[in-house]
Amino acid sequence: MVKKRTGLVEALKEAGFRMTPQRTAICEALSTRFDHPTAHSLYEQVKAEYSSLSLNTVYQTLDTLLRIGAITSLGSAGDDTIHFEVNTDPHINLACLTCHRICDLNSTAIQALEAEVQEAIGSKVLSGRVVYYSECLEQSDPSDCRFNPASSNKEGRVDE
Repeated sequence: MVKKRTGLVEALKEAGFRMTPQRTAICEALSTRFDHPTAHSLYEQVKAEYSSLSLNTVYQTLDTLLRIGAITSLGSAGDDTIHFEVNTDPHINLACLTCHRICDLNSTAIQALEAEVQEAIGSKVLSGRVVYYSECLEQSDPSDCRFNPASSNKEGRVDE
């Protein structure tokens, strides 16, 4: 499991994958994002530099990163689009069904839960995912949503 954002290219190389300029650019773009991007948002970001990039290449690269455990898939945030997670350290994801943003919540409770699960099954937990879904019911304007990056810290986290 890759613990550092900067290790995506290295993880692919170690797994025996050939690094193309497009694949490298996708990994670099993904490692600089804190907003739980979608394949399409990564495609739009990298296509600005590599006009020949196909959306299929982005999906294939993300699928490869998922298979080697370098990233995780979070599913939808109410927008019917799969979001991806680079932070593989234990944490809680908070998904807003109003503005469709996902933030990380670092919590000691998640580490305690992981330890409890490991003890119960008598084996090491390889990966896990905890996602809480909410709506900005108190906000009439989605831009006022607490999950908005302007409301969270620069790394897309809501601190406990």
